[in-house]
Amino acid sequence: MTHLTILFMRHGQTDWNKAGRWQGHADIPLNKTGRQQAEALCRRLKSWPIETIYTSDLQRCVQTAVPLANELGLEPIKTQLWRERNVGDFSGMTGEQAREQYPEIWARAVRGMIDPPNGEPFADVQTRAWRAFESVADAHSEGMVAVVSHGGFLHAMLAQVMGIDPGIYGRFSMRGNTGLSIVEVNDRGPVVTRLNDTSHLEN
Repeated sequence: MTHLTILFMRHGQTDWNKAGRWQGHADIPLNKTGRQQAEALCRRLKSWPIETIYTSDLQRCVQTAVPLANELGLEPIKTQLWRERNVGDFSGMTGEQAREQYPEIWARAVRGMIDPPNGEPFADVQTRAWRAFESVADAHSEGMVAVVSHGGFLHAMLAQVMGIDPGIYGRFSMRGNTGLSIVEVNDRGPVVTRLNDTSHLEN
């Protein structure tokens, strides 16, 4: 029997998303499309029994969380723990620019796992992502809570929930802005019941 349901949502689109730029800790706001996506997500979830909303403290996540929080009469809890990975020297670069300027790093990539120079090592991201998940699961024994975070960070967390070998990366996609993933926690542990669902954007 499910005790706790956690809704994990990626933030809406930014201009850097649209341009294919690495964002990391860069505090880029939502663009017009991203704000529309946040409103669509709000319309989808406004009748759901969400009791608490956590969000990364970066504004693209806060701006995604606010419409739903206002609709539900909640104050989003902002925390650095749910921030995206620090991408170091890749910040602001497109994938093509990063490959051109750091070919030796891309040559060492294993199954798409890249450790940007002066950034957060992927192993550290995985550790922090699991700590973030446990912080929510430990704080809530039942009910429904929501988390607004980032694609790369949610990927690292959900891969662990699903028991995917940490040496394997990219077995599923979190590219959809405002994509909704759902984890249900029961006596046997966490179960992913929905992954990166963006059906609220189809209309």
